[in-house]
Amino acid sequence: MTTVSSQLDKYLRDDDLTPSLASGATRATVLLVGCGTLGGLLFTIVYMWEGLTRFGYDTVAEPISALSLGAGGWLQRVNFITFGILFAVSALGWRRLLLRGASSVSLPVTRAVVGIGLVVDGIMSQDAVKGFPIGVATAQPSLHGTIHDVAASVVILGLAVSSFLLARRLWTDPDLHAWALWSAIAGLLTIVFISAFGMSGGSGGLAGIFERMSGAVNSLFGLAILIRLIGFIGRTKSMHERSGQTRS
Repeated sequence: MTTVSSQLDKYLRDDDLTPSLASGATRATVLLVGCGTLGGLLFTIVYMWEGLTRFGYDTVAEPISALSLGAGGWLQRVNFITFGILFAVSALGWRRLLLRGASSVSLPVTRAVVGIGLVVDGIMSQDAVKGFPIGVATAQPSLHGTIHDVAASVVILGLAVSSFLLARRLWTDPDLHAWALWSAIAGLLTIVFISAFGMSGGSGGLAGIFERMSGAVNSLFGLAILIRLIGFIGRTKSMHERSGQTRS
């Protein structure tokens, strides 16, 4: 029993996410954190399918939000709202995961704001641009279109900020400087790609690709963190079970 317990204690000390992240990890907490990753995966699947099946829509050139327009636009609106709710729920998981210290409040709050912004994007559709949907003239700026654009800006800025806040948290542990660097890079690339999207005018050329990449880099790093946490939970559970068997 003593040997197994000692091994477990050593593992908890040596794990590359302890104490910065994994010390607050439980299955329930990781499940909450995973809601954001799951939401992002579902969001991507839906908009990719919509982009392939909507007549006249160009995935390379058009923004994701344009899928909210025209016949069938309700699906993308629901997609935004669902993603927003799941992302906001993940903020609860991050609050429980971080416990205390650097970014323990600011990171969950930022993710909650992103979630709210996504919900607003689903409720308030963008204005029609450059003739999409087919046969619809480019619309003059409207109140709902302006609200959508503001919310979209909050979302993408919040994703970048959340990456920087996570990098700040990870940097407090000398063993996690590599993770912190990748988190900061994800935030920087989010800004680079969304800037390229803006410079393209938000539509036409490679605008659609730039916008998708701005969200993808953040999602990929979040997935890496989630996989690491799931692995941590699985290994610690296994060692606790071995410890219990030894006692019996």
